[in-house]
Amino acid sequence: MSDSVTPLPRLATGIPGLDQVLEGGFPAGGVFIVQGPPGAGKTILANHICFNHAAAGQRAIYMTLLAESHARMFAHLRRMAFFDASAVPDRVFYIGAFSALESDGLDGLVTLLRHELQKQRPTLLVIDGLVSAQESAQTDREFKKFIHEVQTLAGILGCTVLLLTNTQRSSAVFPEHTMVDGVVHLTDELSQLRPLRHLQVLKLRGAAPVRGLHSVRISDRGFEVHPRIETRFGLRDFSELRVTTGGRLAFGLPEFDRMLHGGVREGSLTMLVGSSGSGKTLLGMQFLAEGLKRGQRGVYFGFYERPEAILAKCRRIGLNGISEGVEAGQAEVLWHRPIEGIIDELGESLIAAVRRMHATRVVIDGIQGFELAADFPERLSDVYTALAQELEALHVTTLYTVEMRALFSATIDVPITGLSAATQNIFVLRHVEHHAQLLRTLAILKVRDSDYDPRLREIRFTDSGLVLLDTFARDAQVITGGGVADGTPGLPRS
Repeated sequence: MSDSVTPLPRLATGIPGLDQVLEGGFPAGGVFIVQGPPGAGKTILANHICFNHAAAGQRAIYMTLLAESHARMFAHLRRMAFFDASAVPDRVFYIGAFSALESDGLDGLVTLLRHELQKQRPTLLVIDGLVSAQESAQTDREFKKFIHEVQTLAGILGCTVLLLTNTQRSSAVFPEHTMVDGVVHLTDELSQLRPLRHLQVLKLRGAAPVRGLHSVRISDRGFEVHPRIETRFGLRDFSELRVTTGGRLAFGLPEFDRMLHGGVREGSLTMLVGSSGSGKTLLGMQFLAEGLKRGQRGVYFGFYERPEAILAKCRRIGLNGISEGVEAGQAEVLWHRPIEGIIDELGESLIAAVRRMHATRVVIDGIQGFELAADFPERLSDVYTALAQELEALHVTTLYTVEMRALFSATIDVPITGLSAATQNIFVLRHVEHHAQLLRTLAILKVRDSDYDPRLREIRFTDSGLVLLDTFARDAQVITGGGVADGTPGLPRS
């Protein structure tokens, strides 16, 4: 006799992120509560599920109890991409049930439900405004009896039921939670001035949902759920040995490649840290351009400059290969606004681009953009680790830029945490004053498990490309501002 258990069939919501959180969807034939404060998105979520259900060839009933009128609901839904007017009323049937509830109480509502379910034979039922049914009940026992009646009808007719209710009520007791098969909680809150929406599965019988809070976005596309990327990425085995023994990827700058003994390791993660205007973006684009010359696809993922500005900047210094690579479909340049974002959405976009392009080289320009999109700062370390390990598992070699706060300083302050353990290489770009000139410099601060040339170089951006010069061969204390030449303070280089 087999010990295996046949999983319960699922009613997929058609919302990819939500189905992932629910382990494939709601267990079919169950009764589930979707709760949250006003404005959290309960109605949009339920309608989105109904129209996805209809698009899959099934039928749904949407029953309202003292909610907004159907005319106003349709007016709001028409702008949503999922709304299909041709599906109403044949595949999505709307019923206003408050009059039956008001005149005949819960018994009248059950009678109406039974009639419509037998007539329409839907596989999905939504009751919007469950709190009105609860307020009509004289006792908790009577309300529980109503929930039981709904469960019985759902079981007999093979219908999955979603009950929408408000969490802001006079009583903090939710007797219905003990009876239903699952509870999904929506939130709508402010973090300082920034709006945050989340979804949490409080209960789901017969399933193993992804626990905790998950980001939600409501837009003209409808209701979107972005599961925490720590639960999606970085779950495969991470092989540091594979990175430290892999081949080398060159930058195409002969002097720099010699400093690196051939380039960075395949699959490694490199930090380009520097002050504003020191050349972090262009060095990253040089890395992508060299990859394109070698037939290696690339992705640029940035936050602060639009694609057209990045491509124009590359053309000014002779990196025409980037534009040509984009036109040929060998490279992709992506831009995201660093405000009002969702960190999980950004992570999804990055990994999706890498997979879509089959990229070998990736540049993340301005990784602090992830910090600005974080709902909870304490997540950053886990998020960065998950992304780094997923990129390594995809055999991607990644460079990310970090901006230092100080333009001129004797110390190097890296304003980012959570990535140092996963970062194999660190390069420093900054401005220094040298013989009454302001120069850009490049130095290698760290290369894990490999030798390298630690000497400081001047880096110049010319019309024909990037050039490294051994300007400081006889100098000391250039970074710290000591200005020592030939070991004698105060004497200029001859």
